[in-house]
Amino acid sequence: MKKMILYPLMLLVPFFGMAQSISIQQSTQPCSHGEQPSFQLLIPQAKLKDVERDWTRYLKTKAKGKPEEVAGEIAMYGAVKKNVAPDGFNVFSKLLETTEGVMLTAWFMRSDSAFMSKEKDSNQALAVELYLQNFAVPEYKAIVKDELKSENKKLEDLQNDLKGFINAEEKSNSKINENERSISRNKTQLRTNENDQKNQQNRIGQQKVVVESLKRTPGDAYKEAEKTLKEMENELKKLVNENEKLNKQIDKWEKEIREEGRNIDQSKQDQSLKNTDIEKQRRVVKSVENKLKSIQ
Repeated sequence: MKKMILYPLMLLVPFFGMAQSISIQQSTQPCSHGEQPSFQLLIPQAKLKDVERDWTRYLKTKAKGKPEEVAGEIAMYGAVKKNVAPDGFNVFSKLLETTEGVMLTAWFMRSDSAFMSKEKDSNQALAVELYLQNFAVPEYKAIVKDELKSENKKLEDLQNDLKGFINAEEKSNSKINENERSISRNKTQLRTNENDQKNQQNRIGQQKVVVESLKRTPGDAYKEAEKTLKEMENELKKLVNENEKLNKQIDKWEKEIREEGRNIDQSKQDQSLKNTDIEKQRRVVKSVENKLKSIQ
């Protein structure tokens, strides 16, 4: 079929409704052989090109010929299905894509050129319906299986997103714990540093007294005392610088802790929203599973 025509299904064929079973209706419809009894069914959610491909393959099953398309009608001469007609039959069909799926209209001609219908032979009509059901049901099931696969993939993606948020929260908590331990170590070092500074300041004070007392002493004692004082003062500067460095590290870690705390809050919000999405998607998956089970 080269053209795809979309029509609102409820206006075109209101009797199909929304049931998941494949319903076959019989009515007189125009075909290449005039107004003749036909069988109509809808394959929900189907696409024209997919149904056309599969329908032509189905018609060729055990048949010697192959389907021919003329003016939008697919004709199959010498179709084979013993339950329908032991001596073979001809099928003329049209496919129409609608907003609800693909409508298949088929006319079945016996070897005597009479068209099959329930009025002429109810058993034969039932065999035709079974022939159509055996095509349409697996076709629709395959579509819904693909739908289910797609919805399960969406669910899996949402669950992976949730895992990502959970991992991010755990990572933030780990970072906070690590920083808190580092802060604790630095505070211990700061206490030691502050004590060392006090002791160093006392030693410097004592050394200044020594230096002062040696000002008028001959020899190198005075210079040596001054040198020792200078070294003590440099050591004190190192302690002061170390103190500053330890405090800056603490400030940095505390800032990171606050940032990670905000990240955790955001992660919890994201998890809550994602859990809501997951529950919604689970219901969608369940709905499609039920739809698949109901196809008949």
